[in-house]
Amino acid sequence: MKEDQLKDWEKVESERGPDLPLFEAEFRHMRNPRNGKVLKAIVLKVPDTINIIAVTPNQELILVEQFRFGVNRSIVELPAGLIDEGETPLQAAERELMEETGYSSQDWHLLGKSYVNPAYVNNACYHYLALDAKYEGKTNPDEYEDLRVHLSRISGLDKLNEANLLVDAIGHAAISALGRFLGISNRD
Repeated sequence: MKEDQLKDWEKVESERGPDLPLFEAEFRHMRNPRNGKVLKAIVLKVPDTINIIAVTPNQELILVEQFRFGVNRSIVELPAGLIDEGETPLQAAERELMEETGYSSQDWHLLGKSYVNPAYVNNACYHYLALDAKYEGKTNPDEYEDLRVHLSRISGLDKLNEANLLVDAIGHAAISALGRFLGISNRD
């Protein structure tokens, strides 16, 4: 290990916190390698998730609008969801695209993954590209979802950003991963 490289923190002990819908909380007593002090950190254990950049044969991006409790308003975002136990990330992406939008695709590409908020959340989000997505039928949202599907020209993404509608950071991470996949740099 290089001298200037950060050392891992030692887990002294852990205790289970409250179970919440979608989350399990854990308190980890972690020793700072720099000064030996122990911090009681909270970690939210959350299932991994997926989000999907789905594009129709007409080069339209498939988006969903739904109310988000954390920001207390409706936002436009990429189709997304939790990976159910026993599912692969791709299986979850295929299921969520159909459930939320009624679209399916036979042309899937993994764009990458990112960690949602590694400061205190343990899960990752897998970003997928679904090309040539076709409408197959009625949506089947979860019991507590109320979604509206939007089709937007790919060139219209900037307008959604300017209108402060596409505000989901994980959606932006997927769009950035798409840029890398296509060999487009965001640095100009």
